[in-house]
Amino acid sequence: MSHPARHSPDPEAYPDDADLGEQARHLLEYAVLAPSSHNSQPWAFDVDGGTIRVFADTSRQLDVADPTGRELAVSVGCAVENLVVAAVHFDRSPLVEYVDASAPMDARPTADADAPDRYRHLATVHLEAGTTDSIEGAPDEALFDAIPVRRTNHGSYDDRPLPAALRETFQATGDALGVDVHVVTDPETKDAVAALQARADETLFDDPTYRAELAEWIRSGALGAGPIRARVSATAVRRLDLGDREGRKNATRVENAPAVVALATATDNAPAWLRVGRAFERMALAATGAGVAVHPLSQVLELPALRDQFAELLDTESTPQHLFRAGYADPDGTTTPRRPVDDVLLSD
Repeated sequence: MSHPARHSPDPEAYPDDADLGEQARHLLEYAVLAPSSHNSQPWAFDVDGGTIRVFADTSRQLDVADPTGRELAVSVGCAVENLVVAAVHFDRSPLVEYVDASAPMDARPTADADAPDRYRHLATVHLEAGTTDSIEGAPDEALFDAIPVRRTNHGSYDDRPLPAALRETFQATGDALGVDVHVVTDPETKDAVAALQARADETLFDDPTYRAELAEWIRSGALGAGPIRARVSATAVRRLDLGDREGRKNATRVENAPAVVALATATDNAPAWLRVGRAFERMALAATGAGVAVHPLSQVLELPALRDQFAELLDTESTPQHLFRAGYADPDGTTTPRRPVDDVLLSD
């Protein structure tokens, strides 16, 4: 797997006088900075003038942790949101068209006559087809500035409450994209979430195939470690059952964060997962602009029984799709690498 260092696009390099195809390729420089599960970066794009078809690269799916492809599609949704935010910044009016995905993600059907079987067409972004009202809560300009500096922060969060304005932004984002937002701040419920998180880590790490899959992504350098540290960490994860340790660590992270945020949807299919990814990334960019850190915690949702218990805890009939903690923290110096646009373009 190729994971070059993360780049920072130059807004001044946007080709104002070029055709839409060239402009679309520049916008993808921002799309590929999106977060993804295990930094798998499972997206691919086909550019045809002002039309960008967005694909999931199923060769990068986490077959053990994510057999249905939910996290795969959420990750692709994050890239779609960066693309939309960048398009708006450069005075385009993007319209996102979600592909009807009645077949399960793990069926891996042929995406397109011109694309290999590993690619699943999930959405199409039309750069000039939309209006301000069609952008599903037209992103604030400040979000664009946050794209290159957004980071996942795994550190300790202090107990300062989230700003009321940011919580309102989270709710407004969910409303705009059809996603239910649950901001959990009371200690009792957070403790219950922490207990589920600990159980999830213990159960997952008890599975050697899960440890092997995680170890392979660590060894590849996708998670930001240097070559020697990556090899050592991968070996430890593969050979040792670290579930108790990881469970205690992540439970403490949940307990100490001022808020954990769950995103849920009424439907449980690829278009809903894409919307969740878009919503999460918009929230993460807004949090970055407000000086607030975020850190996804997906393990609870990777086990069906615990996912159901989590829904009961939230007292919702919707299906939980994504979970993250949010709060103030010291900057996390870890920089995870990114694949260049040329590596994720299906078109010439």
